[in-house]
Amino acid sequence: MKVIGIINEEIGKALFEGMVWFHGTPDVRDLKQAGSFSPKTNTTNYIADPPKWQEVQSQMQDARSAGDEDLYFQLLDQAGQLRKRMTYNKPIYFTANRAVAGTYADPHRSTDYQGAEPTVIQAEINDNGKILTVKAHGERFRGIRVDAIRQAVNDSGISDEEFDKYLAMFPTEIRGGKMSAETLGIIAQLLGFDIVDVLGVLDSYHGGSVQSTVRMVFDQNRINIIS
Repeated sequence: MKVIGIINEEIGKALFEGMVWFHGTPDVRDLKQAGSFSPKTNTTNYIADPPKWQEVQSQMQDARSAGDEDLYFQLLDQAGQLRKRMTYNKPIYFTANRAVAGTYADPHRSTDYQGAEPTVIQAEINDNGKILTVKAHGERFRGIRVDAIRQAVNDSGISDEEFDKYLAMFPTEIRGGKMSAETLGIIAQLLGFDIVDVLGVLDSYHGGSVQSTVRMVFDQNRINIIS
């Protein structure tokens, strides 16, 4: 790991240690009843053997160009067998900016608009774990540049080869050199990170024009609700 990367990581830890984070919700009733955030999981497709998948994709193009429909559909079936499903922890999102969190506390986002209790929750987060710090100043949170994520991964001591191995598992989720926050969360978990901090990102429910830090937490037990 580069010396400057180590310095930046330690500075980042010092800045966020013991700080209060904000989470906006359109309806806090379930959270109030439970007394804490509940674990949530989701499933996603991934490519189990990326080199083989790429090989099959190339063969499919050749078969299509040659007009060999039988071979093409055989290869299509092979490609389908390389797609698998995995379960991952859905990130719980926080921001360092209360106003940004407030944009997510919109009752119109609730399935029960009339009875919803929109709230901005304050919490402390146990960050005694492995944190990925992505510098995304001025970017939209819904599309984070892969090269910024790669730099963050490199700064944490993980090689390009290791990062590319996981990146290749989600070829359809990378568009225009960018990935969604959800995909970032999946890859970060596969790489062994407990938290992702995305610095200087533009985020609000409707897009946003204010830069703030967004924190993605994968384990609800790290979250201590203050109010």
